[in-house]
Amino acid sequence: MLAAVLVVHPNALHASSIKAAGNIKDEFERAQACDYFEAEFISDVGVYTDEKVRYCISSDQKELIYVMAMGTSWVVPFNRQYRADGFVNYVTLEDDRLVLYQKENGVVTRKVLGRRR
Repeated sequence: MLAAVLVVHPNALHASSIKAAGNIKDEFERAQACDYFEAEFISDVGVYTDEKVRYCISSDQKELIYVMAMGTSWVVPFNRQYRADGFVNYVTLEDDRLVLYQKENGVVTRKVLGRRR
């Protein structure tokens, strides 16, 4: 189900549509801090159909870093609500799972993005 959302709204989770704290160089450096092969979380089965994505939570627990196998990475707020591309998003940790809550047109959906390795 998340793959369909990402196909319809390819930038729904991309940091370029979110106001970052600091400048773009700071955001780049924070995103680079997450190594794909050492990332603490892996994407759940069926979340992404063509990409291999893993996740890191920043040491201050304020940001979630997405990193793809090819090296592309981006940062989104963690444990706080933010708006991106018409969605209100909230990413949190429940047990050992990363969970995304999204609200669009008054409807809230819950998707498990990944789990702890």
